[in-house]
Amino acid sequence: MNETAFVERCFDLNGGELVVRFMTPAKAPGGEFQCRWSIGWPDGEVSHRACGEDGIQALTLAMQAVHDRLLDSEAYKAGRLTLWGQGDLDLPPSWTTGPLYQIPPPPGGWPTDND
Repeated sequence: MNETAFVERCFDLNGGELVVRFMTPAKAPGGEFQCRWSIGWPDGEVSHRACGEDGIQALTLAMQAVHDRLLDSEAYKAGRLTLWGQGDLDLPPSWTTGPLYQIPPPPGGWPTDND
């Protein structure tokens, strides 16, 4: 698997930095794409991977997984983990925390009760 950092973001944690890295998505032997990610917590790095049908989906799912981990952390809940001085960490939400997309209407519009 690819261990090259594709992108990273530095969050504010207790007056210092918390670095999150996303590795370049790569095709795995099973055919799926995987995107490894890591969170550099002061007490040790946490890393894992997300899988998707293509590299974009794998990266999106990795960002959602990191977002969930950060929101669940005691540091975030205590207000000690922020991004640019705000609580919004500016990462994609998971499917269970809010809409990621607005579903476009089907061709011809939405059906009505009169249809």
